[in-house]
Amino acid sequence: MRLRIMNKNKEKLLLGSVLATIGLLGARPQIAKADQLAASHLAASNVTKSNKISPKAAEPAANQQSSTPADTSSSVPSAAPVSNSSTTDNNETASNANQPDVPSATTHDENEQQKIATKDNLISSDINDAHLTYDPDQEVVTISGSLTTNDDVLIALSRFLRNNNPKKIVIAGPLAIKGSAAGLFNDISNLEEFEGLSNLDTRQVTSMNSMFANEPKLKSLDLSNFNTSNVTDMRYFFNSCYSLKNLDLSSFDTSNVKDMNTMFYLCSSLTNLNLNNFDTKNVENMSNMFFGCSNLTSLNINSFNTSKVTDFSGMFSGCAGLTQLDVSRFNTSNVTNMNVMFSSCSNLTKIDVSHFNTDKVTNMFQMFFGDNSLTSLDISNFNMDSVTNSAVMLIGLNSLNYLKLGAKNSLANTSLNTPGIWVNVGNGTAEHPQALKDKRWTSRQLLTNYNPAKDADAYVRYNAAVITHYQDQDGNQLAPNDVQTGGLNTKYTTTPKDITGYTLAETPANASGSFANKTITDVVYLYKKAPIATKPPVNPIIPSKAANVVVHYQDESGNPLTSDIVLSGNLSDGYTTDTKEFNGYHLKSRPINATGFFSTQAQDVTYIYAKDSNSPSENVPINNNHQDKNPTKPQTTNHLRPQAPQSLSKRHLTNNHIARPKISAGNLASNKLPQTGKNQTQSLLTVLAGLLSATFAAISGWFIHKHREN
Repeated sequence: MRLRIMNKNKEKLLLGSVLATIGLLGARPQIAKADQLAASHLAASNVTKSNKISPKAAEPAANQQSSTPADTSSSVPSAAPVSNSSTTDNNETASNANQPDVPSATTHDENEQQKIATKDNLISSDINDAHLTYDPDQEVVTISGSLTTNDDVLIALSRFLRNNNPKKIVIAGPLAIKGSAAGLFNDISNLEEFEGLSNLDTRQVTSMNSMFANEPKLKSLDLSNFNTSNVTDMRYFFNSCYSLKNLDLSSFDTSNVKDMNTMFYLCSSLTNLNLNNFDTKNVENMSNMFFGCSNLTSLNINSFNTSKVTDFSGMFSGCAGLTQLDVSRFNTSNVTNMNVMFSSCSNLTKIDVSHFNTDKVTNMFQMFFGDNSLTSLDISNFNMDSVTNSAVMLIGLNSLNYLKLGAKNSLANTSLNTPGIWVNVGNGTAEHPQALKDKRWTSRQLLTNYNPAKDADAYVRYNAAVITHYQDQDGNQLAPNDVQTGGLNTKYTTTPKDITGYTLAETPANASGSFANKTITDVVYLYKKAPIATKPPVNPIIPSKAANVVVHYQDESGNPLTSDIVLSGNLSDGYTTDTKEFNGYHLKSRPINATGFFSTQAQDVTYIYAKDSNSPSENVPINNNHQDKNPTKPQTTNHLRPQAPQSLSKRHLTNNHIARPKISAGNLASNKLPQTGKNQTQSLLTVLAGLLSATFAAISGWFIHKHREN
């Protein structure tokens, strides 16, 4: 009986187990196919939108809104999500036919891969010729295939990415994009990284507008393989990528780009940006280009060609990390808008805009607003004749100490509010300003009083200063002014200067004192002309006596023909000697030192004479000057320094060193030397006269003798 009861209980238990198993099998949830899922599945995904901040009353956000595919009409076809879980029903084969090929489960790793690829919450979609898959567990979207883009395709792709909001996007293989890539990866608030961007073929892309915009968690991008040669639109390219730190765009070809406005807008973590090869010759709009890049510490834009740019509004606004910025090569001849161009660059100390052509500019609103580290500003070249809005252009420049203004500047609406006193530089320098008393103004007074026609000048600012002047008694400036600055009630001391030709006439009473806040103190030292001092007489130079020069006149045997002549003089004086004429002799050689200079050594000048061929042997030299045979007393020269040997010779011939007897007309015949032909006639006559005299004497003697005999 008991055995029968146990058997019945076993039968009931077995039957219950079978029924329970059948019930469980009947209760297995049905897996939906792609066409069975509600279209609202994607819309139910949680998508966090990034906040958009506008530099110009939300203007960029408005512009982007109009150009972002996600914001257009939903009439385009939506992506069709597909579940890839394996089933045992008759539709399993058809379901798997739409999925990527799954390899045979032969190993443990491959089985694991199979499980991941076939888990039931994997979402995929085919758009155009591109295949998209989203893994919710990994938060990864994988893209492969190719895209020929139009608005519908871009909207569908962008909706798939935004609705699933992945942390990572993987481009698994070559993905070619033709046409526009505008907004392609835009507004994915959870996106942190890309993998395989090198597989993206952009050779035929024409627009990259907002391509990576509004991705606040994206930290890095490798775009080194991007081909941008056909791109014309790069506006909003990286707009609001708050976490992006490094970006190397040196490989970009931007030669055809026309619009770069808001390109790096609010990339506030960006510390390194390489734009060295940017070709901007066709760019027309650069507004808000670097707006809010607050961590950039340097920016090299020397390659920029801005000849076609018309809008610079907000270009560098909020670049608080920049301490210097070189825009010296900017061509601004076509620019009409410079609204907030450099505003809130709070660490910028100097910006060179002295060459800016602003002839066409109409808007300078807040152009330098809040640049509280700026120390120097030159807007003297600005033509503000066409400017209709310059409100608060110069407000908040608390460190500005140098301001150069021009003849076409209009300051009334610029709201300059830097504290202190502005003084004109005038004929001085920034360190030593002229500081005319009628050109010392507070900022408010400068805005009110500035007359471009007569006040165009450089101005320097002081909170408290002492200006020391150095003037003559007529008020003329004799030396540059000196400026001292200091804190309230701190002491100052001034000193006079030594000024050539002047002596101090009066020391001012306030030569020393204390600085007064917002006050310019003038200290004036007066000078008078110094008396002209007579110069002491110059001691005459006493000449030094030189050794004598002895002049000799000799025949070829060394026999003197006349007395030597001795010349005397002072050191470095010049001398000259003359030839002489001797009867029966002619000059054979003239000495090389016939002219020269007196020195410390005695000098001999020797003239050599040779006998004439027809002169009788007994001919005796005649002293033409009737001088005795003893050397003459040394003669004193006139100490003239010769300019040249010829002039020396002439000068000394005129002022002869040798005393010669004066010859009068009465004794001219007796002192004249006989000529050669007349000497022979006179000799014959003398002989004949002698013979006649002897004959006469002999005859006379004979007659006397005869007379005595008789």
